[in-house]
Amino acid sequence: MRKTIALLFTVLTFQSQAMTIKHELGETEFTEPPEKVVALDWALTETVLSLGVIPAGVADKDGYRTWVGEPALPDSAMNVGSRREPNLELLAEMQPDVILVSNHMSPVYQQLNAIAPTLVYTIYSDSKTPLANAVKVTQQLGKVLGKEQRAQSVIETVSAHLKQNGDKVLASEAGQKPLMFVRFINDKTLRIHSEGSLTQDTITAMGLKNDWQEPTNMWGFTTAGIEKMAEHQNTNVMIFGPLKADEQKKLIQSPLWQVMAFTRSDSVYELPAIWTFGGLVSAQRFSDFITQALTQN
Repeated sequence: MRKTIALLFTVLTFQSQAMTIKHELGETEFTEPPEKVVALDWALTETVLSLGVIPAGVADKDGYRTWVGEPALPDSAMNVGSRREPNLELLAEMQPDVILVSNHMSPVYQQLNAIAPTLVYTIYSDSKTPLANAVKVTQQLGKVLGKEQRAQSVIETVSAHLKQNGDKVLASEAGQKPLMFVRFINDKTLRIHSEGSLTQDTITAMGLKNDWQEPTNMWGFTTAGIEKMAEHQNTNVMIFGPLKADEQKKLIQSPLWQVMAFTRSDSVYELPAIWTFGGLVSAQRFSDFITQALTQN
């Protein structure tokens, strides 16, 4: 009788601890929060780190440090290949408890899931709501990793920070102009970020306005010729950098760029390296950069 009761208690305990996690390609059950985490998407890596969890493996470790930067990635995190082609043999040897990917890696989902339970969470999708998606993913990963309170704290902190930064910008003289966010492909072509971008969602949360309203792709940008900037001269132009020395020279010497009103009014700002396809920490970091640029005088 005692053995029966003990067995029943063990079964009930197991069931109470079991956790069914829904993700974009199915459901996975865990008996306890996974500890050995591999993240193959930088936005997911950033989110995991923001929850106080150090991933055992990440994709393109050096690239993360160059473009994402924060939260800082410890040396202990192993590089497991590129974001497009992870090293499957190395992953199998590592024996992770969970692998985190976006749906952009769905072609190799089955292979990854055969190595370890693989969860799919996507911030950049056809919904074009990256900031809201980042909040949802933070909540979901908080549940997976047993960090639900930490996840809620991150969400609330970022939300308050964006509002505070927005108030600072709106109180400044520069804050009275709408914004433009561009990344140069070459001296004649650029990407302009708007609807569906982390850029747009961040400044909307800050209470600021984007002057570019043209259709965008899934990633939230439009590819256009530099001449289109002539239609948006009364703006603060934010250039995603860093620009190389020769790129700066070509831009400065361009007759078209020189006659633009934003150039003549000294309303052009170069931002440092930042991951424009990140999560909540990237949004906060981006918000800090534009606030500093527009309120530095």
